[in-house]
Amino acid sequence: KRADARPTQQFVALEAIKEGVVILKNGALRKIVMVSGVNFDLKSEEEQEVITYAYQNFLNSLDFSIQLLVHSRRLDIDGYLRRLELIEASEPSELLKQQLTEYREFVKSLVGQNDIMAKNFFAVIPFDPVGVPKTGARASKGLLGFFGRKTTAQSSGPAEDPNFPAHLEQLRERTEQVLGGLRQIGLRAVPLEHKEALELFLNLYNPAPIEQKQVEAAKDLAGDALRDIIAPAALEIGSHQLKIGDQYAKTLFLFTYPRYLSSGWFSPLINLPNLLDISVFIHPVDAGLALKNLRKKSAQIQAQLSEEEDKGLVRNPMLETALQDVEGLRDVLQQGTERLFQVAVYITLYGRDEETLARLESEVTSLLEGRLVYAKP
Repeated sequence: KRADARPTQQFVALEAIKEGVVILKNGALRKIVMVSGVNFDLKSEEEQEVITYAYQNFLNSLDFSIQLLVHSRRLDIDGYLRRLELIEASEPSELLKQQLTEYREFVKSLVGQNDIMAKNFFAVIPFDPVGVPKTGARASKGLLGFFGRKTTAQSSGPAEDPNFPAHLEQLRERTEQVLGGLRQIGLRAVPLEHKEALELFLNLYNPAPIEQKQVEAAKDLAGDALRDIIAPAALEIGSHQLKIGDQYAKTLFLFTYPRYLSSGWFSPLINLPNLLDISVFIHPVDAGLALKNLRKKSAQIQAQLSEEEDKGLVRNPMLETALQDVEGLRDVLQQGTERLFQVAVYITLYGRDEETLARLESEVTSLLEGRLVYAKP
């Protein structure tokens, strides 16, 4: 054991789970909603257009950030096989008993020879309370506290904050807005309660090929007691990857996209038969700020085009296309028909050893680069 090793609990950002709401250490609130999936590729072209348009309207209705999470783990069929054994044992008919035996062996063989994955989809709705700056004596106490001087009065936790009910109500309103938007797309969405949220975080912090279920924990657990349950047994931070328990992990983020991407371009990555977690962070950009930046960008491109024209250079299709894109964005933002978003995509890969992890990373980057999307650790 290393002398400078620190407990893994410090890497768990949770403070409590109350009324199905995740409370972080910094007082921020999160509500997690489990969402049903849809096989986009099996839909007709008209159905795909309807789904895309509904999703576009859903995003344009948001005035707050949202996180979309894809959680991929191997399907656990042990319980299903045990139920088949019980039915087989109580079946009086020899013919049906034989058919059940053959069916059970077929399912067991199918899952043993192929990686059958369970894909779970979640939407995370945030609410970050805005703190009021301190003044006077309160500010001096905060400054001394910053330098490590302790006071006798301890600050109360988020759940004891007098504004906590009001923050919960605002988070509930956001959750209802998201649920309504997802239903319009044709997706079923159910908010996670205490136990389901605890199971999700347990499996995120303790990655394993098969999900851990049946977590038994008191609802009033918070602080260190909650983090003791969720924290991994061991965490090793390497130069290229993490080792969480007995699994190696590496996170990639997408940093370059082509000008156009077809609908469903991300499906091959989501459908990979491997352990992975995909997080998509979507943050709406203020239209006024975006228009100001686009106006400045348009002026820069036009000046560059004029300079090249004065020098007698041939037309520059790249600059002309960029100017058309900028002017098109300005038009739709000014008219209010579209909104602009900042999007960040993170892909966390898992492997039982470094070789498996490297092979999966190569497969993922090859899939992305085939669509001119580039990622790096």
